[in-house]
Amino acid sequence: MQVIRSGLPQWGAREQAYEHGREYWFNLDIIPTVDDNSRVTGVMLVINNITESVQAELALRESEARYRAFIANSSDAIWCFEVTPPVDVSMSTALQVEQIIKRSTLSECNLKLAELFGCSTPADVVGMPLHRTGSLSSKHDVRIFVEHGYKLEEQEYSRVNGSGERRYMQSSAIGILENGRLVRAWGVTRDVTTQRSYVDHMEYLANHDSLTRLPNRALLYKTIESTIKSSPSNRPMALMLIDLDRFKEINDTLGHRAGDTVLQQLGPRLEMELSETEGMVARLGGDEFAVFLPRIRNQQQAIVLGHRFLDCLTEPFEIENIRLEIGASIGISFYPVQAEDLSTLMRYADVAMYHAKTAHKGVSVYDTESDPHSPTRLELISDLRQAIAKDQLQLYFQPKIDLLEHKISGFEALLRWPHPSQGMIPPMDFVEIAEKSNMIYPLTCWVMDNAIQQCAQWRREGYELRVAINLSPRNLSDERLLPELKRLLFIHQLPGEFLEMEITESVIMADPERAMTAMASIAELGVRFSIDDYGTGYSSLAYLKKLPVYALKIDKSFVLSMLDSEQDDIIVSSTIKLAHNLGISVVAEGVESEKMYQRLSALECDCAQGFYMAKPMCVDAASTWLEDSEWSASLGSA
Repeated sequence: MQVIRSGLPQWGAREQAYEHGREYWFNLDIIPTVDDNSRVTGVMLVINNITESVQAELALRESEARYRAFIANSSDAIWCFEVTPPVDVSMSTALQVEQIIKRSTLSECNLKLAELFGCSTPADVVGMPLHRTGSLSSKHDVRIFVEHGYKLEEQEYSRVNGSGERRYMQSSAIGILENGRLVRAWGVTRDVTTQRSYVDHMEYLANHDSLTRLPNRALLYKTIESTIKSSPSNRPMALMLIDLDRFKEINDTLGHRAGDTVLQQLGPRLEMELSETEGMVARLGGDEFAVFLPRIRNQQQAIVLGHRFLDCLTEPFEIENIRLEIGASIGISFYPVQAEDLSTLMRYADVAMYHAKTAHKGVSVYDTESDPHSPTRLELISDLRQAIAKDQLQLYFQPKIDLLEHKISGFEALLRWPHPSQGMIPPMDFVEIAEKSNMIYPLTCWVMDNAIQQCAQWRREGYELRVAINLSPRNLSDERLLPELKRLLFIHQLPGEFLEMEITESVIMADPERAMTAMASIAELGVRFSIDDYGTGYSSLAYLKKLPVYALKIDKSFVLSMLDSEQDDIIVSSTIKLAHNLGISVVAEGVESEKMYQRLSALECDCAQGFYMAKPMCVDAASTWLEDSEWSASLGSA
């Protein structure tokens, strides 16, 4: 009607219509028609269906709104830098970096970025040059951006905010190229201070002792290795290992809390003595500490410092109103005159420390004459590790004969090592080495695994036999032994009562309370214990009665001479009677003749073991012996 009244055309009017619930948009041009007197006689309509273009426009507006909302509400800082004029990407990297830094200004960002600069609105920071923002502020960051195809992935940097607090940021960016030129860069920056603090905290925990807050063994090793690698090969360094004397008495008398307090006070004392010398104090575990000196003038400097450490440690410790005094043994090794790598440096310091303890010297420097490990024995340690890993060891089995029924009651599993170049190596030549290194636990696990597996196999064949294995003194104090034993019994489906563990008197008497606790836990699995080489130690039968001991084995030195020595015969006879009175069975070792066998039978000894019945045999030979021997004839195979 407006067109008719005014006589003026209306161009580009938009009209909306619906048909069958569907929306349509039209563009209308309304043109008046006139007669000869210029009077409006009607209108002409030009209608175009613009539904698709309108819907596309609305979708673009909605997308733009979502995009704006996303940017505005993002928890990360989002930004865009315009590069004006654009930078030619065919130029050298150095020139591109220089021009990008000069030409880039912040053209768009959200509130989060403004807040990082202590501003209240994005308008306060828009227009800021690149070099002031911190997003890609350094030449290093921009160079990485260019060299990685105008992309930046999680580049970290730090900045100090308005409150003087250092915050850690992480930026990612992508450049927009048009016609071979960089025109802008979009990016995201997030505050990773909390995550960085968490990672730093976890790294600290991984590299420091939780009790003393000193660096731990892992950090000490990394420090020594990196120092050796980055330093001139002739720069002298020193490593000290410190082991406390009489520390166990504190734990046993006052409890572990008092012992922990001593350890916590010890670290600051050592660090105080080290205050004027470059170095690191670390706790290796238990009552053992280390001091690494990465830069010394000469060996005498380290020796003097070692004596200062010794003096500061002998000063009394105040614990719960009690003045405690402890001593220490310190071993020192030097780089590079003695050792040229971490492993050798640690081993030499350990040898020196052990020598200081046994010789009561306080401080001792490594000396080859006090090193019990010859190069051959060191090579043997490496070979033993390989032998365990490659399953090159063997178990030999020697029968135990029941003297009442005159038939086999079980086997003792004896370890053998057929070395590829040295031939068969007896246990006495490598078990001690394993005990003094970290190899005794994996060695014991190998023996347990194979002995339990073989015992289970014989049970499946119908032989109800017990297999005995020997435990090292260090095994009973190793907390890993019990769970591993449980696992092996389970996977091989062997009831615990078919496994026997032989330990010597010295193992028990070294720490009776710990031995009793460990043996009780293992005995709960049904595993039986026997005392090996009885008579060579200092234990008494009355004390052994307190332990879960099933049997004791009289040492073969008494058995071998009992027919010729009245005194040894009395010892054997008395031991059998006393053991039986306490409910403990007796096994005689070293039975090498029928006369010995008959004499032990007459003394009512329970079992015998020795060459008269059978020598130790490999698995196949032992299985054949079970089938053919008169000692196992009554058992039969299922």
